[in-house]
Amino acid sequence: MPITLIKQYSIFLANQPGALKAFTDLFVRENVDIIAISQDVRYDSAVVRLAIDNDSDEISRAITKAGFTSVKTDAICIIAKNRIGMIRDVGAILGNEGINITAIYGSVGEQYAPRLIIVVNDTERAVEVLEKSKIAA
Repeated sequence: MPITLIKQYSIFLANQPGALKAFTDLFVRENVDIIAISQDVRYDSAVVRLAIDNDSDEISRAITKAGFTSVKTDAICIIAKNRIGMIRDVGAILGNEGINITAIYGSVGEQYAPRLIIVVNDTERAVEVLEKSKIAA
């Protein structure tokens, strides 16, 4: 099972009906698959994190052109069998190496293995450590 680098967009949205739909329309128009999503709501606003595996400059331009504020970062996608303790083990592997997890979320579908999306303070080193650990094997 692979460990890959993907892109995460953190987008600031108004906390109101239809805001998420209006934003995700951009991804549909650009034919970009959202592979995982997380939202943190604070009263009148929200931060939505979207993980995509087919990043392009066009989606960045479309987000900006539509007037949304976003931050694009590297993220790690671990595709592995679902099992009890998987997140704990990832946390231990990275924590033991002094790598800080700044965001973590996941997704799963009927036809797909679970995907764990992780944003860390040292992406290159985290990928190296995770691959060496065989966590996704």
